[in-house]
Amino acid sequence: MKKVFIFFIFCFRQSTAQLSQTQEGLLKNIVSFSKTSAVTGREEEARRFINQLFEEGICRQDKLGNLIITIGDGFPKRLFVAPMDEPGYVISQIQEDGYLRITPVGYGQQGTMFHQFLEGNEVKINTENKIQIGVSTVPSSHYDGLRAIPEKNKNVFQWQEAFIDVGASSANAVAEKGIHLLDPLTLNKKPSVINGKYIAAPSAASKAAVIALATVAHTLLQQKIAGTVVIAFTSLELINGKGMEAIVNQYGPFEKVVRFNRFLNSDINNENEILVNKEIPGNSTVQKLVKPVIAFRHPSTNASEWKQASVYDIGLPSNYTATPVEMISVTSVEQLTQAWLKCVEDKQWNIHSLKPLQDVVKEESFSGFHKEAGLLSSLISKYGVNPDEKPVRDFILTQLPTWARPVIDEKGNIVLTFGKGKQHIAFVAHMDEVGFLVDSILNDGRLAVKDIGGFFNWIWEAHSALVHVADRDIAAVFEPRNNYMQATKRFNNGVPLLVYAGFHSKEEAIAAGVKPGLTSVTMPKKMIRLSETKATARGFDDRVGCAALLLALESVKPDDLPFTVTFVWSIGEEIGLVGSTYAEKYLKDVSIGYPIDTYVSSDAPMESKIFGYCPLGKGAVIRVLESINFISRNNLKSLQTLAAKNAVKIQYGMTVGGTDGQGFLSNGIPSIPLSWPGRYSHSPVEVMDFNDMKSLVQLIRAIMFDRSAKHE
Repeated sequence: MKKVFIFFIFCFRQSTAQLSQTQEGLLKNIVSFSKTSAVTGREEEARRFINQLFEEGICRQDKLGNLIITIGDGFPKRLFVAPMDEPGYVISQIQEDGYLRITPVGYGQQGTMFHQFLEGNEVKINTENKIQIGVSTVPSSHYDGLRAIPEKNKNVFQWQEAFIDVGASSANAVAEKGIHLLDPLTLNKKPSVINGKYIAAPSAASKAAVIALATVAHTLLQQKIAGTVVIAFTSLELINGKGMEAIVNQYGPFEKVVRFNRFLNSDINNENEILVNKEIPGNSTVQKLVKPVIAFRHPSTNASEWKQASVYDIGLPSNYTATPVEMISVTSVEQLTQAWLKCVEDKQWNIHSLKPLQDVVKEESFSGFHKEAGLLSSLISKYGVNPDEKPVRDFILTQLPTWARPVIDEKGNIVLTFGKGKQHIAFVAHMDEVGFLVDSILNDGRLAVKDIGGFFNWIWEAHSALVHVADRDIAAVFEPRNNYMQATKRFNNGVPLLVYAGFHSKEEAIAAGVKPGLTSVTMPKKMIRLSETKATARGFDDRVGCAALLLALESVKPDDLPFTVTFVWSIGEEIGLVGSTYAEKYLKDVSIGYPIDTYVSSDAPMESKIFGYCPLGKGAVIRVLESINFISRNNLKSLQTLAAKNAVKIQYGMTVGGTDGQGFLSNGIPSIPLSWPGRYSHSPVEVMDFNDMKSLVQLIRAIMFDRSAKHE
């Protein structure tokens, strides 16, 4: 058995490292180009990228935004075309409260779920001068039991339901960010490389076609060829088709036209083939005949020469077509490159690779909250779905003051006790996050996953994934449901999500380290600041609480405290308060427990404000009433008085859910939950405000140093 295990590890590692130099060059530029946005009619970002692939002056730009490269002269005269644009949206309304509304542009939005893939995920707005990140809002899963029509019972999400949150609280604040009506919007793209050779990204096939055609141009520029080849990267395909029509009228007539058609769809069965609408004669590339799923707009030119041209559509096979994880093979892209070149001369061409462009991510600068943002960003970058909070725990241990002597208990909680005195109080924040565990491995290597924590799993569907094994994270995708082109319901009737990580058998997945019941699966995540005070990330619940405890320790001298304090960073809150319930059994001498967690606020455009409304930016929250707790009037008044005395901004109210304080209550100890208000809880786009985090830290410190307190 041991020999078999080693064999499968060897096969897996070998299968991820066998790209040619040409394929590596294609792969790198496709990944970089896949991050660009080019809503039809607003292709500026894609155009800048393509221009940078060539020396200045090689690409000519016409008045419609097409990029043209002319190589050679005379006849035969051939036209090779790839479109730059993609389906997307524009901002159609800017509300007085700072939220944006959107509308689709042109056509190309295939399938009933196209807009649903936007819900609860990051978006990218290309303004005139810069890029702004926002989030497509999603109702909180915590409130679904209170809704007249639960979200999971609704039909698929439509664009008319979308609200975009850019961290602004007014229309003027939106304008200050440089966002205006009709600015284009797409998903904030996060391309993944699966198994070293598959690229998964929105519009991956058409993005790859642009890189393939740019490689064709670069190769032909190094050669002396017979006749003329016009290379065109066209605009406007998905709105009126006039980009290509202008090329035909300006540069034609042509004897042969070979254009990329994104609507030639077929799954990847043979990575060495391309798709065609009719066979290209005299071209030895392996060609598969398919019909387009949407009719390609034909240039409506009156030139008789166009009708005499031989026009061929070519495409790339792809899996999960027209989703955010549309997947193509770099081998197929190389064959597409060869197919265009073989239309010049039918031979195996020596491809001249483009110089890979480096991603330049220009982060927006902000004037305040640098310390808080740095700590929180680092915490967010750690993954910790129960039962594997170790990355989070290890990081927190590095952030404790030098005097700290933490203990890791049998469950994996971090327990830090300090101070002096008979009175003893405790604060608890949880390290775990929502996500998935591998439930089983299918025979074909795909992973069936189960939800860990309560959330709407359809907002993860057809997005990038990470499989967390012992020694690394494996790039993967959450597959769309089988009927995603025709689905009618938001929820998939309890069918588990499937994850593709490049494995082709159960044995291969096991050899890579996947263990059902132990291996967690999440999305890639990164904290993004939306504004001076607001940020978005997956996992603010409860990394904000973890960070607040760390910040509350800053400059603390334990001997200065009037009583004993215990901080607990707990495990397993999202699966049933596992860590805190265990810890609170040996903290029975505590007078009062203060769980630190998210306040699930209805401060969102689609939520009712009659329940759970505590606006972001207005201060920390005392969770007076929640599903399983109602704090006493005396404790509430004491805390309000303390906050007023220390000029700490607080709010208080009701919300859904419970906290790590239940174990305290079981032992007859009052639990007073302290919180920060958060939007879109348990989603990939939770939003918080640093002002609230600051108030929470101030409140924790005020409680720790309150010499007048009688914790009875």
